[in-house]
Amino acid sequence: MTKTATLLCAAAMAALACGGTLADEAAHREIDTARQAAARYADIEVALAEGFEQLFECTAHEKHGTMGVHFIHPGRAGDGRLVLEEPEVLMYEPQPDGSMQLVGVEYIVFEKDWTGRDAPRFLGQTLKRKTAVGRHEVDPFYEVHVWHWRHNPLGMFADWNPFVSCAHERG
Repeated sequence: MTKTATLLCAAAMAALACGGTLADEAAHREIDTARQAAARYADIEVALAEGFEQLFECTAHEKHGTMGVHFIHPGRAGDGRLVLEEPEVLMYEPQPDGSMQLVGVEYIVFEKDWTGRDAPRFLGQTLKRKTAVGRHEVDPFYEVHVWHWRHNPLGMFADWNPFVSCAHERG
């Protein structure tokens, strides 16, 4: 290989490496923005005042973990859009004192409202098509979970989190 070819190859490799780094930095900025925007919902009263409603009881799976208690914002969930600062669903873990601790958010768009040809991409993820939340069947939708406030050994975008529990849910 000539010296010029070697330099061009090195430059191309550096550009690829930098591009990956820039993409990673952009994804981290988006995740940080999403976390900061949703942090106000740590107080469940704020979520309720802004229109979130409890969807189901605490959702758990005996093998995979827990999602928590889902609170959905009907206006956002039915608008066909994915907005970083406006999660459609909040996930809370019931606490021993009866309070709810915010553990993550979920971005969803119903299939009937999605105008794209392929599944939507958001936060660097291709959203998963679902027809159920735990054992509850629902209209088909695309979703991605983001575990901002509870570490998930299965990954930040995994559906289930073994570090979340329904043990303190009250009837």
